[in-house]
Amino acid sequence: MDIYKQTRVDIGAQNPDSPYDKVLDPSKFQINYSVLYPGIVKAWHRHKYQDDYFCVIKGNAQVGIVQDDTPLPGLVQAEKFYMGEHNPSILHIPAGEWHGLTVVGTEPAGLLYLVTNEYNTAKPDEERCPHYSFVGNIWWLPENI
Repeated sequence: MDIYKQTRVDIGAQNPDSPYDKVLDPSKFQINYSVLYPGIVKAWHRHKYQDDYFCVIKGNAQVGIVQDDTPLPGLVQAEKFYMGEHNPSILHIPAGEWHGLTVVGTEPAGLLYLVTNEYNTAKPDEERCPHYSFVGNIWWLPENI
C-alpha cells in the first residue's frame, strides 16, 4: 500500500454510505494548528457536540481514544493511533470520545486539526480528565512501532 497516495475528499459533502459523515457547516467549523513538545501528554478531554479531525503534519504523535465513560485505569479499552510524517493520515474523533496525544520522538510535532463547531469562550464544549485516567502513566510511554 502506498501511504503517500493522495486522497481528495469534499469534507462538506455528505456520504450516504457512512453512518459517521454529516454535512459540515463552513460557517461553524474551525481549523487550528498546535505545536506539541516531546515529554508532554495532552490528555484527556472530550466534547459533547463537537467532532475533531486530527492530522499531524510535522513530526510524529501517538493519539489515544477511549469510548468508555469510566475514568479508572485497566477497566476501559483504549486505542492507540500513530500518525505523522511516517504515517500520514487523518483521524476522525466523534463527539463524546475521550482523546489525547503525545509526541513520538525527540522533535516537536505539528498538529493541524479541524473542529466541527466554533470555539465558544463563554461556554466551552470540553470536559477534562488527567492523562493517567483510563490507562495509567505507562500507557503513554514510547514503544517500538
